[in-house]
Amino acid sequence: MLFNSLQFLVLLAITLPLYYLPLPSRTARIWQVAILLIASAIFYGWENPALLPLLGVSILLNAWSTERILFHQANTRPTLAKRWMTSAVIANLLLLALFKYTGFLCGLLPDPLTSNEIGEWAKTIPLPVGISFYTFQGISLVVDTWRRDISPETAQRLAARGTHRAASIRDTGFYISFFPQLVAGPIVKAHEFIDQIGAKQWRHIDWKTVRRSLIAGYFLKIFVADNLAEQTAMLTVGTAALTSTGPVHLMALLYAYGLQIFSDFAGYSLIAIGLGALFGYRLPENFRFPYLSKSLTEFWRRWHLTLSSWLRDYLYIPLGGNRIGPTRTYINLFLVMFLGGLWHGAEWKFAIWGTLHGTFLAIERFLSRRRGRISANSPAPLKSLITTTLGRLYAFHVVTFLWLTFLMPDLAHIHAFFTGLTSGPITIPGQPLFALAIYGGAAIAYHLWGWLGENRPHLSNRFTHPLIEGSLHALMVFLILTNPGAPRGFIYFQF
Repeated sequence: MLFNSLQFLVLLAITLPLYYLPLPSRTARIWQVAILLIASAIFYGWENPALLPLLGVSILLNAWSTERILFHQANTRPTLAKRWMTSAVIANLLLLALFKYTGFLCGLLPDPLTSNEIGEWAKTIPLPVGISFYTFQGISLVVDTWRRDISPETAQRLAARGTHRAASIRDTGFYISFFPQLVAGPIVKAHEFIDQIGAKQWRHIDWKTVRRSLIAGYFLKIFVADNLAEQTAMLTVGTAALTSTGPVHLMALLYAYGLQIFSDFAGYSLIAIGLGALFGYRLPENFRFPYLSKSLTEFWRRWHLTLSSWLRDYLYIPLGGNRIGPTRTYINLFLVMFLGGLWHGAEWKFAIWGTLHGTFLAIERFLSRRRGRISANSPAPLKSLITTTLGRLYAFHVVTFLWLTFLMPDLAHIHAFFTGLTSGPITIPGQPLFALAIYGGAAIAYHLWGWLGENRPHLSNRFTHPLIEGSLHALMVFLILTNPGAPRGFIYFQF
């Protein structure tokens, strides 16, 4: 079910009043969690109910493992607690690998080894929607529990056994399956969310967050991303068309896709944050105006923040981070980005995407070490402006060209793109340039607003005046209703 579908609006219209029925606090907590569990099951299984048992297996696996970790910690058995944590992480990864990577791994084997029925079956295993996201949240739960990063009250609830075990399973299921962020994030760590579970009241809703997040999210998705997608689809029509398309046309489409994928994914995250706030839950920020970045290092501090944070806390730091010398740091950066690329998809193009990002990150870190500490003397304003501008152009273009691996179906299409870019006819394509200016311009304006907030807060604050902000929101709603693109799914659903 899509956030931009009529079915979802109906589901929300039914769920919200049921959720906020006036009930006693203790009863309200149980009722509200149950309502959202039912809504999440309907949301996730609407198009393919067969996916629900797999989600249920993930919930039961992590609920059981969490209870055993807490049991052994309470009985002063740290070795057994760690063993359960490790086993749960491995089980989560095996579940993800079975459905996401079995076909990819079989494709690496020689044909005689995969020509039997099992090999052919492995190549046809479907990819369950959202499995990459809820698997990471399951891992976060067992690791945060083992690290004692959850509150004692929550730990006591999750450690419940016997007749009270249903409450533990219910809370674990709610954390993993909460529908606003179930399918495409933000990836929520256990210690960020699970302590929030409790009775919510209508009067405590943060309406400012709800309004700002939902309007901006739907605007970025429906007005910007869906309209740009009607143009960028041309990039996947075939290699012959790409080689015969001129460089101006191709670059316009590539810029459009860079703005499209941002608007699509950031739009989803904002909608999820707004919906979470509507039900009384704070979801973490996932994007911080990433195209303002002056380096790829900074880009990963602004883009998909919850994935970057997850990889840092549960992979990069456990590998040693930057604490074991420069060489190991570069290896860790490369490994984390390589695995982060494969997390996006079981194809070599995603591995290449992660590898290239890891390479750029390692090079930037090496160069920053060579330059040493920044001089205490501030650079001249003109020099600072030139350096900042060149840095932003560098980061934007590296990131944008690497998006080709997300868009193109295979490496042959990427090769055809560069062939057309270097040898295609010089033409001025009116429609792509118009779409880039109008729809892409809205995404650029969104980043300019972010730049004002970071560098000229006194000017940015003027836009929060009720009259100005209300007028801007009214304009965005008008454009959503009058000029939507063709409805389509979110790009990150495929991951």
